Amino acid sequence: MSMLLTIKGIGPKLKDKLNRNEIYDCFDLINKFPSRYEIYHLTTLSDAADNIRVTLEGKVTSVPTVAYIRKNFTKLAFKVIIENRPFSVAIFNREYLKNILDIGEDIVLTGTIDRIKNTFTATTLKLKRNFKNEIEPIYNVDGVGDAQFNKIVKLSIIEYGYLIEDDLPESLRKKYKLITYSELLKLVHNPITKKDLEKISRRIKYEELFKFQFKMQYIRLRNKTKKSLSKKYDINFIRQFIKTLPFELTNAQKKVTNEIIKDIKSPYVMNRLLQGDTGSGKTVVAAITILTVLNAGFQVALMAPTEILARQHYKTFSNYFKDAKYEIVFLSGKISREQRKERLEIIKNNSQVLIIGTHALFSTDVRYNNLGYVITDEQHRFGVKQRQKLREKGFNPDILYMSATPIPRTLAISLFGDMDISTIREKPANRKKVDTKLFRNSEMNLVHMIIEDELNKGHQVYVVTPLILESEKLDLSNAQKVFSTLNKRFKEFSVGMMHSKIKQEDKETVIDMFNANKINILVSTTVIEVGVDNPNATLMVVMDSDRFGLSQLHQLRGRIGRSNLKSYCLLIHKDNEEVKERLEIMEKTDDGFKLSEEDLRLRGPGEFFGARQSGDIKFKEADIVRDAHILEIAKNDALEILDNKDSYYQKQFQLIFKYLKSVLKKSNLD
Repeated sequence: MSMLLTIKGIGPKLKDKLNRNEIYDCFDLINKFPSRYEIYHLTTLSDAADNIRVTLEGKVTSVPTVAYIRKNFTKLAFKVIIENRPFSVAIFNREYLKNILDIGEDIVLTGTIDRIKNTFTATTLKLKRNFKNEIEPIYNVDGVGDAQFNKIVKLSIIEYGYLIEDDLPESLRKKYKLITYSELLKLVHNPITKKDLEKISRRIKYEELFKFQFKMQYIRLRNKTKKSLSKKYDINFIRQFIKTLPFELTNAQKKVTNEIIKDIKSPYVMNRLLQGDTGSGKTVVAAITILTVLNAGFQVALMAPTEILARQHYKTFSNYFKDAKYEIVFLSGKISREQRKERLEIIKNNSQVLIIGTHALFSTDVRYNNLGYVITDEQHRFGVKQRQKLREKGFNPDILYMSATPIPRTLAISLFGDMDISTIREKPANRKKVDTKLFRNSEMNLVHMIIEDELNKGHQVYVVTPLILESEKLDLSNAQKVFSTLNKRFKEFSVGMMHSKIKQEDKETVIDMFNANKINILVSTTVIEVGVDNPNATLMVVMDSDRFGLSQLHQLRGRIGRSNLKSYCLLIHKDNEEVKERLEIMEKTDDGFKLSEEDLRLRGPGEFFGARQSGDIKFKEADIVRDAHILEIAKNDALEILDNKDSYYQKQFQLIFKYLKSVLKKSNLD
């Protein structure tokens, strides 16, 4: 029994506090590692850097004063001498220290120093006689102090620590000179030196990334053994279709098409991600593979996240397959009851049909007839359960996920490690580079002149804003106000507006008018990020561009440059050097993969897509950007074990397979 109440010092009140922090037994307690460490190592003024956390000794030279800044926020201020140099000290919410800080008292301060202003902003303060060089674990357990928590953790380790087995294989521990789990437990709650912290970090980082990869690679390999219905097709029919295309396929398009068709031919289920830069030609690859499956006698379902993109696909594929005998059905929540009934009958009775639509594709009343291939476009916008529902509509259909957001390698390994990945990096030869320029908010007159110049050439313009309506909290451009401003400024031209709050039929009307050149300037939010394709649009103006990620800006820029006309993207930003520096990379490159790597570095994995993905990429210690090399090593180590059939019977791997079994039960990866 590992009940919390068996530990000395844990009574009913403390037990309730621990329970509120999701600590229910002594093993939860032991495995609640410190979230960080405070390092108190005395240094000298000559070795201390400005604005970097340091610990220094000083002598109090003035009576401390307390200032009440606002409710629950106070500042304690006094003066000290540090190595014969005077400094003004400020420490917040520590007013109780006033009573122990007598003039002449020797103290030890931890915080940041500023030699120019002669200030020291302290986070911790101790009397010299109570100080010792130490590393203090910080747990951030709500309602329980760090010292108290550390004490009960150590008692739990003495009582129950010996029962916890080390499931990291011995061969890997020895290979990388990692400490054992029992050594980790001793050190993690009581490190003495910085070398101890390095040992702790190395073990935790590798273990986290290895276990993550072990799970992801196992799922990927398991998916490869799932049987699918055999698909036999006429290769000459596919070759003939490729010959009818008005352009030559790039080498990259040929390569990924072959990868996908090889999987389709295989008797096993395909689980593949197709990613490519905007304008790289993923759609034509999808068209060839769709035709392959239709020709083999199966249905294909293509799901898009928005009505706009779904309708764009319907239009594109209707054009591609205009000479083919296969029917194309559009399905969304917005069609009439009669249309829906008619189309559901086709889906139910016709085994060779392409069904294009939104999440309406997995509604309960949709009955498929031999569904063999499922494509989800802009797949990161769909939840795991949504994708799973569509997959369950057929007998183990082949799955292709498409993403127009180039995914950095480290994120691809993490988020899509359970899939095979096909990548198109090459762009078609006729794709023109879009010139990108930065403008400050104060330069809008110049921006209006550039807009006027493009309009006078007969070209069209997108103007994107981050908000629909004016906000009291955010000082940002909004579609309504920008629409009004441009209407006044360009009276001789037609200005249209589109955003998520507009009715679907009105959106379609606006898009049709824009495509017919009846609207010259389209003011919009990011709803036009995908799915709007107008070759006559040559100018993209993004207001408050600093509010968008680089990858999203690249997607918006991808709406133009879709013909032989010279195109421009103008990024309007606030007058801030840091902002300007981040956006300047948009001027330098149109490589979506480079931009996505930079976006990942700047914004972190959590915000890369703006939506949580399948697979948990939050780790205690590891960071997939900073520790990308460990992630790669962990992936290779996981594959080496999983690819070797003998591993499943070797004693040293039994515990890691036991861990895998338990974690798969909790996992909701598709």
